[in-house]
Amino acid sequence: MSSTPKPAGDEATALITQLARLTPSSLSHDKQARYAALALSRQLTAVLEGPVNRATELTFKPMTTIAAQIGVRMNFFSAIVDATTNSAALSISSAELAEITGADALLVSRILRVMSSIDFVTEVGKDEWRANETTKAMATPEIAAGHRFVYTCLVQSAVQLPRFLSSIGWQSPEEPRAGVFQFAQKTEKDMFSWLVSTDTENGLWRDFNTFMGHTMGAREYWVEWWDVEGRLLSGFDERSGEGVLLVDVAGGRGHDVQAFCEKVGEGRGRVVLQEVRGVLDGIEEGELDRSVERMEYDFFSEQPVKGARAYFMHHILHDWSDKYCHMILKQLREAMTPGYSRLLIHDLILPDTGAAEYQARFDLTMMTFNSGMERSRSQWRKLMEEAGFKMLGLWEHFDADGIVEVEVAA
Repeated sequence: MSSTPKPAGDEATALITQLARLTPSSLSHDKQARYAALALSRQLTAVLEGPVNRATELTFKPMTTIAAQIGVRMNFFSAIVDATTNSAALSISSAELAEITGADALLVSRILRVMSSIDFVTEVGKDEWRANETTKAMATPEIAAGHRFVYTCLVQSAVQLPRFLSSIGWQSPEEPRAGVFQFAQKTEKDMFSWLVSTDTENGLWRDFNTFMGHTMGAREYWVEWWDVEGRLLSGFDERSGEGVLLVDVAGGRGHDVQAFCEKVGEGRGRVVLQEVRGVLDGIEEGELDRSVERMEYDFFSEQPVKGARAYFMHHILHDWSDKYCHMILKQLREAMTPGYSRLLIHDLILPDTGAAEYQARFDLTMMTFNSGMERSRSQWRKLMEEAGFKMLGLWEHFDADGIVEVEVAA
């Protein structure tokens, strides 16, 4: 016999009591306390909204994403920041924004009304707007690039997921050239090839790389919380593997290796950044430490650096289904020295039960992106063992992606 559910008022009061126990000091200095407060606040919102209202509201949620996309494309956020932060003006009107951006004043108000409702901009009066901290974030080139890329490549493809999954018999997709992106865009190219080939007309490859270089956002770099000294440097032998300490495989513009170099200092061993030529050529002068060696490389081919102390991959394997991860991992395993070399995979580690919304959402994002997936603790273990590796640790951090540490199995 089922129990009678608590009245919404009782549930809300209980959640408010739990929130009240969190002190200003803990919320200011303890990120775990802030995450707990966020979880409680979401539960409180759910209770206050009620199940029917929540279920109904979800049907219209996409309009918020669309409004944000319009705001980015029309430069509303940067215009508001320029007017109310970088000048003496306290606010800017819809009419003034219309004059700056070329949009209709009524349209400006209708879009910003949505953004104001979720505190992405502050509404100070009728058709009057002021920048807040989220407005400033939305105005940055990196986040604006992310909104353009995600909307064009992922959102417009994801809306086809129900039709696509139905067409393949409701199976998890595996093929990067026969996924929902290809289904939606009517192309036979994988997303990476499509981005490169269409960049001159839409700029999305540049947007992708600009956004990916910013994915750490305000989060800590892995070198700040993972035991680099105890688990990597202490076992390094400069006579082994031609003295290579770290190889960042497909490391983008080198943000991770730069953070690594700043953490460990000079003279500790060779550090190599591997990427495709187009990305390497885009790295600006002074962006990377001069000691970082740049190497053109495709991770489906033989790994040219043999016996390094560590090979590092950040946000790579989640792009690919298990089938293709095995191909990538084979190249690394064959290059690694058993008992010495380590493979560090910096990706989300989902719990086996109770995943947070953002974690579950990222999994469907990767399904859309390249028929990839985010993996749970048990899925990481299974993938690594099947690929011939021994699990050394699954390291999680509340303010960053995790680290999967493995070595070649005996």
